[in-house]
Amino acid sequence: MPSYSPKDHAKNIEDIIGSLKSLCRSEIEVFSDPKAKALLETTAEVLGGLEHAFRHYRTKSDDVWKEEVDTRFEKSDDPWD
Repeated sequence: MPSYSPKDHAKNIEDIIGSLKSLCRSEIEVFSDPKAKALLETTAEVLGGLEHAFRHYRTKSDDVWKEEVDTRFEKSDDPWD
């Protein structure tokens, strides 16, 4: 099995999310219940946000992905960390 880069994995996940988003939008017409339609549209919107986040990561098109990340973490007193 070939080795994939993090960008390759991100692209794969981005494509899957995009397909799921399209499926949600196409299913809206199947339902007559307004709440079901709203749920599918909301789901598609959320998936669209995730799709954009993966694209920004891959292309480093957002400032947060352009900066180097400090991998040194300080020990926290918070037990949930």
